[in-house]
Amino acid sequence: MLAKATFTKWMIASLAIFVSTSVFTYESTPPVGYTNAPGEGNCAACHTCTPITSGSAWGNITLARTGGSLNSITPNASNPMVLSFSSATKTKFGFQICVLQNSATSTSASIGTLNAGTSTLVQALSKTNPSRNYISQTSAGSAASSGTANWAFNWVTPLSYSGGATFYVVINETDGSSSSADDQIYLKTFTTTVLPVRWLDFSANPQEDGVYLAWSTAAEINNEKFEVERSIDGEHFEYAGTIKGKGNSVKISNYRFVDPINSNNQWFYRIKQVDFDGKFEYSRTIKSLALQNEEPRIFRVLATQEIAVEAQEAIKSLEVINLQGQLIATLTNNGNNRFQLPYTLNGIYIISVQTANQYYTQKMFLGSN
Repeated sequence: MLAKATFTKWMIASLAIFVSTSVFTYESTPPVGYTNAPGEGNCAACHTCTPITSGSAWGNITLARTGGSLNSITPNASNPMVLSFSSATKTKFGFQICVLQNSATSTSASIGTLNAGTSTLVQALSKTNPSRNYISQTSAGSAASSGTANWAFNWVTPLSYSGGATFYVVINETDGSSSSADDQIYLKTFTTTVLPVRWLDFSANPQEDGVYLAWSTAAEINNEKFEVERSIDGEHFEYAGTIKGKGNSVKISNYRFVDPINSNNQWFYRIKQVDFDGKFEYSRTIKSLALQNEEPRIFRVLATQEIAVEAQEAIKSLEVINLQGQLIATLTNNGNNRFQLPYTLNGIYIISVQTANQYYTQKMFLGSN
């Protein structure tokens, strides 16, 4: 009987360790619905600790969009993101993220789709009722020997939504002891705005009969119209005209507008995009050259992977933008108006050149061919 009782105690202890490991680490497939989003709890329910929502360690949680700002994101586009966390005392972490509209309730579905891309450190998970998708760590993504973890993933913005969106983030800082003792749960949110229009190029070129404006969009949501605004000083703008929008579109749309004004002057222009519900946003501001100035010539230098610019004015900056409207790189002038690409690119990109008086944009193929 003694031997049997000892074996029974061993089995109970072993089962407890197994259950504890499953509950407190979840290295393989963590349960979903614990991001503290509306209608959800958080990991503190199992880790028996008080969630942390402030302090220096909490401040180490950052969320960034690779190659661009998190503040404004274009619709119908894949946005590479990186969640980062560092700890002075722990080397094993877990996390979970979901994205909802700012006014979400307990029954709201996710905004867009989260996916792991090519990363082996994260995995996409989902649940129904409500329909939500998540990104979490894998077993390989739970360890951080240096005390710092960086998890890369993609957020694909939806086609049919524009407005505010909130990332609900929960991070578990654990010592991997299969016990909730000394574990810490951090809760944090990040907000962004999904824009109603995905802008591409925008240019203003003077002609004898006025300034010819041209712009393109890659996607539009609920877009009623574009209102062209002009300014002589770049600060005080006035209405110049209206162009009807496409409403909802996932195709590239090209727009043209002629401003019959004295083209010998230099003018600032911006586009006010207006939704059917009255909400609006502005494009970036550009400046037209006076009529007598010539546009710069932009071309590739294949042997050196450089972009060269021939212009009458000094070049202040050169930006490389992809067809989704995302800034890929800002290049510095190496001298003689030559700009070195930081790495090999392959595809069609928009080259935006800024002089002292104007922005110029030009589509260009960058690659080995």
